[in-house]
Amino acid sequence: MAPSQLPALRILVSRANVREALESELDAFGMASGRTRDAFIADIADLVSVFAGITRQDLVDVRLDRIEHDACWKFHKDSVEIRLLTTYRGETTEWISPQFADRALREQKDYDSPLESLRQHDVAIFRGKHANSADGIVHRSPPIAGTGSVRLLLCLNAPSIVSPEQWRAERRA
Repeated sequence: MAPSQLPALRILVSRANVREALESELDAFGMASGRTRDAFIADIADLVSVFAGITRQDLVDVRLDRIEHDACWKFHKDSVEIRLLTTYRGETTEWISPQFADRALREQKDYDSPLESLRQHDVAIFRGKHANSADGIVHRSPPIAGTGSVRLLLCLNAPSIVSPEQWRAERRA
């Protein structure tokens, strides 16, 4: 797909309704039906199910971002307990081993020590700074401004005060 055709959406959805919600949202976005779209929906639905099981939540905040700029380029720890990330297209999330985390947070753009990168389609589950037993994983979105690169990133979170209203089929009819 051309970068301009990549979907961007955010929904709060139950495991039971995730496929229906994604089909509806992708229809509204104009994404063509077919095997690729079906596989895309199935992959996201599977990840939502796994994430819901790990977090013991029925509802999952699903965000699909089309990124063409330096989104979250600073090293940081997410303000969540746990987050699932996967990159479907473009540059992937970069993360820092815990022994270098404080240095990366301090130095930011000047940081020149080991940096790890996920690969496309890798699935990462990062603890955030609100996790009970960990300080969180220091990571960032790779700086891509001016490169022509476009990322497609899936981010799953437990419901929070910043989540959208729960997706319901009757709202979309």
